[in-house]
Parts: sequence; C-alpha cells; structure tokens
Amino acid sequence: MKALKALATVVVATGLLASAAPASAGAAAYKHYVGCGISRNAKPAHVCPKGSKKGAFFKSLKADVVYSVCVKFPSGKNLCAQKQEATKGTLYVNKVTSTIPGRHQVTWFVEGKKVGTSVFRVKS
Repeated sequence: MKALKALATVVVATGLLASAAPASAGAAAYKHYVGCGISRNAKPAHVCPKGSKKGAFFKSLKADVVYSVCVKFPSGKNLCAQKQEATKGTLYVNKVTSTIPGRHQVTWFVEGKKVGTSVFRVKS
C-alpha cells in the first residue's frame, strides 16, 4: 500500500511539473507532420500503405525560415533535403519515396536546431 501511495505521489508531481513547465518557443513556431499523400489535404498519419504517396509537411508560423528535413529509414540509412526555404504561413511538402516496410523517422531542423520529429510506419 505504501508503494502505491508513493507511485501516485510521483505521478501527480510529474503531472504538475509538466503542466507548470513553459512551452518552448519552437513548439508554437512550426507545424510539422507526416501524411499519406502529398496534397495540402493529406491528414497527419502514423501508418501509410506501401504503395501510397507519403509526404513530410512543414509550415513556419512566425517567420520566413530555411529548414532541413531528414528521414531515417528502417535500414538505418538517413536522407536529408537541405536548405528548404519556407515562407511564413505557407505549407510545404517534401516527398518521402520509400516503399520499405517498417518504421521511418522524419526530423525537421531550422538553423541547425531540431524543431520536431514524427515517426510513421510503412505497412506491406
């Protein structure tokens, strides 16, 4: 019973710390996600069919920026698109042309700093 109370206290304290911590400035400055498709209408997704088009979407909400987007494939190989220009408020998409089944990790960088990561799986 003592262990249960201690665990509950830790969970409550962690929740309070998480809610009290200020959001990082970068969190609200960019929108990024992976979608099963490359049109502006593609919804964020975590699983895409092998044969579908896949896109890494990025929008800068506060300023014009230059970003890079990198994909880590299930094989461990990394591929990056460097120096992608983004005008404030415009949604951009970089095609992810992989048909390799498995976990893919997409990471976006602005001025060399990581601003977000999304993971999706290609199913066979």
